[in-house]
Amino acid sequence: MVYSVTGLIRWKIGFPLLLLSLHVDHGISTDDYIRSRCSPTGNYMAGSMFEVNMRTLFSTLTKDVPLIGFYNVTVGQGSERVYGLVQCRGDVDQQDCEACINNSTVQVVKYCPNTMDAIIWYKKCQLPYSNTDFFGRLNIEDYGSWPWVDDKAEDPKSFTKKLGHLLKNLTSVASTEPSGLMFATGNIPYNDLQTLYGLVQCTRDISLSDCSQCLDSTISRIPLTCNNSNGCEIVTGSCRVAYDTQLFYDTRTAPGTSLPSN
Repeated sequence: MVYSVTGLIRWKIGFPLLLLSLHVDHGISTDDYIRSRCSPTGNYMAGSMFEVNMRTLFSTLTKDVPLIGFYNVTVGQGSERVYGLVQCRGDVDQQDCEACINNSTVQVVKYCPNTMDAIIWYKKCQLPYSNTDFFGRLNIEDYGSWPWVDDKAEDPKSFTKKLGHLLKNLTSVASTEPSGLMFATGNIPYNDLQTLYGLVQCTRDISLSDCSQCLDSTISRIPLTCNNSNGCEIVTGSCRVAYDTQLFYDTRTAPGTSLPSN
C-alpha cells in the first residue's frame, strides 16, 4: 500500500493592527453541518480495495490533521487510489479540529454511501475525497451556503458596502500572507451599535492567486445566496467566506484586523 502525505505547520495568525480583546465561546458545536456533495458518477463495492484504502485514508487524516490544521493524503495505487484532504478553520483549536474531522469521516459515508467522489463541509472543517487527483486545483463549482440568522440588514446598501470593504481587505491578507496559511479574520464598524466580523480561508493546496480568485468569486455570491442576512457563510471546494454582526471566531487564535469605519 502506497501513502503520500503533505502537511503544513499550522497557525497562529497575527496581524500588525489593532487586536480584539474578546474571544468566542467554545460551547459552539464542532459538528455544525453545512452541506455535502456526492458525485453521481463512480461507486465502489462494499469490501472493495477502494473502500479499504478510503478507510485507511480517513484514519490517517484523523490522526495527523489536528496537529497542523491541514493535510492531504493519497492511499493505494492505480484505479483503487484514493485522494483526500481535510482542513480545519484557522481559528479552531486542536481539540475542536480533531472532533470535527472525526465526525466528518463518519458522516460523509452516511451522506454519500459507496461514492468514490464526495465532499462534506462543517462550520469548523471540510473533507473532500476522490478517486481522481484534485490537489492544487481550484474548485469553485462545488459550493453551499448557510444564512446563520433570520435577521436582515436594516440598511442593505450600507451593509453591503461595509461588508464588501471588509471582505476585500481580508481577501488581500489571506492571498498574500507569506506563511501560506491563507486565512484572515477582521472587523469593521457597521453603525453606532453594531460591528461586522468577517472570516476568509482557502485550502492550503491551492496557489495564492487561486485563493484570491476563489474568494472573489465566493464573495460575489453573497447578494444572491445570503439575501441581506446579518450572518452567513458560503463554502466552496477551495475556500470559505463567513460574516456576522456577532463575533463568531476565536480571537485567541485569530485576533484579526480592525478596520476604520471609513
